[in-house]
Amino acid sequence: MTLSRRALTLASLGMPLLALPAWARAPGLSGLVGDYVFDGWAGEPLRVFYAAPDNLGPDTPIAIVIHGAQRDADVYRDQWKDLAMGGGFLVLCPQFDKAKFPKEADFSQGRVLGDDDKPTPRSHWAFSAIEPLFDDIVRRLGSTQTRYRFYGHSGGSQFVHRFLFLNPKARAGRVVMANAGWYTMPDPAQAWPYGLRGLPTAEVDLPAALARDAVVLLGDADIDPNHKSLRHTPEADAQGMFRFARGHTFFRVCQARAKALGVPFNWRLAYVPGADHQNRLMAPEAARLLAGATPAHPGDPTRC
Repeated sequence: MTLSRRALTLASLGMPLLALPAWARAPGLSGLVGDYVFDGWAGEPLRVFYAAPDNLGPDTPIAIVIHGAQRDADVYRDQWKDLAMGGGFLVLCPQFDKAKFPKEADFSQGRVLGDDDKPTPRSHWAFSAIEPLFDDIVRRLGSTQTRYRFYGHSGGSQFVHRFLFLNPKARAGRVVMANAGWYTMPDPAQAWPYGLRGLPTAEVDLPAALARDAVVLLGDADIDPNHKSLRHTPEADAQGMFRFARGHTFFRVCQARAKALGVPFNWRLAYVPGADHQNRLMAPEAARLLAGATPAHPGDPTRC
């Protein structure tokens, strides 16, 4: 069963919903575009911005999109809105705002280690919000979906690739990581957050992460070494002097690590021609990829 625009409009105006199916009366989803508060995990409540297609129903695919360092989940939702409506999927953009997650370590590094560099409780990791968020929307909609599509751009891409290393049982299906500024390498000898040293060994599962259906998506014009938000430390610069180069380094290191471990490597490298560091330019190709398409412009790992 689907929910018409008229029914959603009535819902957004506060009209009675008793005649609608239970999933359509889900709290917080009273229109095609909106936001709600998610508090169904051990950490702080998150504001979630969403956009839904006109035929929203229990079988509608679900995509979770992670914003960048500006924490502008509403902007990301707006940039994904037409893609969601046209592509027939529901997009959720949780906001890890600076009041609750003030530092990069709290957001894009998942709050895995505290200020004393000791592990924090897993239940309070920023990463630990994603699976309960998916469970919550499945419950709200009476959804039949068992997996979600997962995308992050810039700081959100940092969030997503670290999430993969530390969440082997996550129900993410196709994953797209776009234009991260720098990376955590799958290197147990290098200290976190540039590598994995310092993390509880039992929390990291590289074989599971490297075997996932994932795409490293790079804008081939994201080559400004002086971009205002680009980190320059010895460790970050060792990955390359701009994002496009760093993405290639990350892909090659992951590929080599899978080979050394003797495990499958199912990631792909892809480009968006002419795109610099703007999510709105990356999102259309990301939406295609999340739906299962092959890359329109396959990347060359040896290029940079």
